[in-house]
Amino acid sequence: MALADNWKRARPGDPFWDEQAAGLGASHVAPLNELIGRLGDAGGVRLPLAAPWHGGIHAPALIVLNDAGEPSDEPTYLCVRNPDRAAERQRHLMTEFGIDPADFCPWNGYPWPRIDPKRDLTPEQSLEGGRALLEVMALMTDLKMLLLLGRKAQDAADAVLPDLESAFPDLHIVRSLHPLGAKRTVDRVEQKRVWAGIADRLREGKQGS
Repeated sequence: MALADNWKRARPGDPFWDEQAAGLGASHVAPLNELIGRLGDAGGVRLPLAAPWHGGIHAPALIVLNDAGEPSDEPTYLCVRNPDRAAERQRHLMTEFGIDPADFCPWNGYPWPRIDPKRDLTPEQSLEGGRALLEVMALMTDLKMLLLLGRKAQDAADAVLPDLESAFPDLHIVRSLHPLGAKRTVDRVEQKRVWAGIADRLREGKQGS
């Protein structure tokens, strides 16, 4: 895949989203979207769907951000081509370090929409998010890295950390800032160092496979 051709934001109505909708049943994302449907039904809300543009269950890296934002009546997707600032920052970092969208699967520490997404997760929400995270991880076929980007992602993982480490003892876990969390120059330098390391590890994994 030619990375430079695909790092454009896709606004509502862009044909890109029609392509994602048409591919929801593809083998690499169908199990994720079935899980997302069950989680949404349990909570009585619509969750963002797994975009087939990414690697889905076959991706070596699972990237976990915060939450699904505010409730929406329209279909939304877990995708770095979303027209928001966090996705834009991720696109810039991934382009800079040559990371292919198929190398990772996006997720949220708390996958359900919230009416107050700026607030920290409650302990109960962290546990719910952690349990959902474990379900996603159980679907992955070649998981090498878990990237916890931001406090909510880390809180969800920490809520189930003993189970997570027991089920995935060899997993490389990266804890870092949310894409929009690098406010200071020193933070931006550290953020780039982390993403450079992520890219190096992904390349090493491809060479060793």
